[in-house]
Amino acid sequence: MKKPLYKILINWYQASDKPLPKWLEQACQKDETLANERDFGDELTLVLKKRPNDSMSIAEDSMASRVLRQITEEDYLAEQERTNGVSVWAGWIRSAGMAAAALALTVVAYQFLNTDRELPNEENAITVVANGQATDGIADDLLTVSEDWKNPLDQEIEYIVSDAKGALGFLATNFVPSSYLKKSNGENGA
Repeated sequence: MKKPLYKILINWYQASDKPLPKWLEQACQKDETLANERDFGDELTLVLKKRPNDSMSIAEDSMASRVLRQITEEDYLAEQERTNGVSVWAGWIRSAGMAAAALALTVVAYQFLNTDRELPNEENAITVVANGQATDGIADDLLTVSEDWKNPLDQEIEYIVSDAKGALGFLATNFVPSSYLKKSNGENGA
């Protein structure tokens, strides 16, 4: 169970260009498969950091060589500025922020899931009276529908059809040749 986790951690540290912690380095020294994983990652990092050999085929004085040199130097200098500009405290600040967010989330979850809340006292409690006569008239009033009521879905369909007719009329008057419209109006009117 530990080996797959250690392999993931080795790959994660190597991908982020961070040195392995001492405890992980000791685990690599004790286990050959972890050492092989670490060595493979180190070799891969070295290969990826080298400049490609095919760029040497370009003549040293050519415009392409000067452009490539300028681009790679700019990228290298920008990367150096980014790594040098990172504060030592940035990791601590980020960790403290994540801890504060986790604490806030825990407090909110506790408040939301708190099931031991006190019941309201009897003075403010709502009492339910079982009286069949009190609800008879309300049900009848709720079930009666006024005559001017329309189904909202029917109204929405009417609006959509109206909008579609307007859009088709706009397209017909602006994009269909007028000779065709006159001809089709004459046929419809006859």
